[in-house]
Amino acid sequence: MTYLLLSILLLCLHFLFFACFVDAGTCAVILAANLLFTFNGIKVYRKMSLNKFSLYLFGYLLLFIFVFILSKANLLFAIFVILYSSIFNITYLLPYLIILIFSVIFVTPYWMQVFILFGAFYFFVNSIYKKTYSRFFVAMFSIGFIFLLLIFFPILYIFLQVTPQSLLSTFKNNEFQQALFNSLITSGISTVVILIFGVPLAYCFARKDFAGKRFLDNLINLPILIPQTVVGIALLVVLGPKSPVGEFMFKNCRLAVANGYLGIIAAQIFVSSPFLIRSAINAFEGIDQRLEDASRTLGASELSTFMRISLPLAGGGIFSGCILALARALSEVGSLMVIAYHPMTAPVYIYDQFIQYGLSEIQPMAVLLVISCLWAFIGLHWLRHQMIKKVK
Repeated sequence: MTYLLLSILLLCLHFLFFACFVDAGTCAVILAANLLFTFNGIKVYRKMSLNKFSLYLFGYLLLFIFVFILSKANLLFAIFVILYSSIFNITYLLPYLIILIFSVIFVTPYWMQVFILFGAFYFFVNSIYKKTYSRFFVAMFSIGFIFLLLIFFPILYIFLQVTPQSLLSTFKNNEFQQALFNSLITSGISTVVILIFGVPLAYCFARKDFAGKRFLDNLINLPILIPQTVVGIALLVVLGPKSPVGEFMFKNCRLAVANGYLGIIAAQIFVSSPFLIRSAINAFEGIDQRLEDASRTLGASELSTFMRISLPLAGGGIFSGCILALARALSEVGSLMVIAYHPMTAPVYIYDQFIQYGLSEIQPMAVLLVISCLWAFIGLHWLRHQMIKKVK
């Protein structure tokens, strides 16, 4: 009987108030939402404290003011009332609804991106607090999350701007496929070359002191400091068609370094080598040298000790360096535009298409390149995890 009287009262209120502002269909939807809100409110009143019930009513008031009156989003108001009344008792879901409402009402053009990022922020903050019960660590994470927002928001925004149809159409583009293939192959070769020559150098740096070591150690970081265009110019001067090396390679091997795959690989090796070498040095320095000394004491040679003790134990760190070097090689643009604009890699091709056709045309290409890099990253991390498991 109580529910019937409340329904009749709500029906009368709707005819007196909501019918003056919205059409009959919208009024019926809002009526259904308010009926659900009222019936769930009775359950809240019976099962919870008066403060909880007051909070329940206050939430409806805020929705009414900000969504119905200020934003004039009538149907959204009905949807939010339904969601709010349905999950009010589910404590862990209510903050996500608040973030959703805030995103839709106050940051409308970017509501989905803001909801995803701030939803993730709440999830991690809640997890940190439950583990540590420390407001200090929550505050530290919150400060750092501002930096993460600056990184992830543009990527997330561009991902949500493209459709699956546009991605599929772009992926069928033969020129883009070739450019992506060029990027993956050359960056893979570059990483292998750095691995072969960089790991022995890193081991020597980690285990021995010698004259000029500090100078060479600083020199490893030089490719990070030099602008990419300067790298391309320097390589072109040394390896270009008019240089002694370039002329020798073309006359004797019929290989063009500039505007060829060798030029791409040379530029990628130059810019990405510090990431792998530095990771390998740190990995070797993290190994207890007494294990190597014990191996040598038992009669193993230096090479055998390196292959059986040092390299497996440092494998995880070295593999992490390979991932970083591969990612850096994949993303190289500036030096390639100077020494090897053709054959195009994926980043250079995207830039070329941007110059010709503008921003809207290249968004699917950019997303596909990011997806390819992510899959490569995930695959390499899986291999790294398997390798670490075998070592253990």
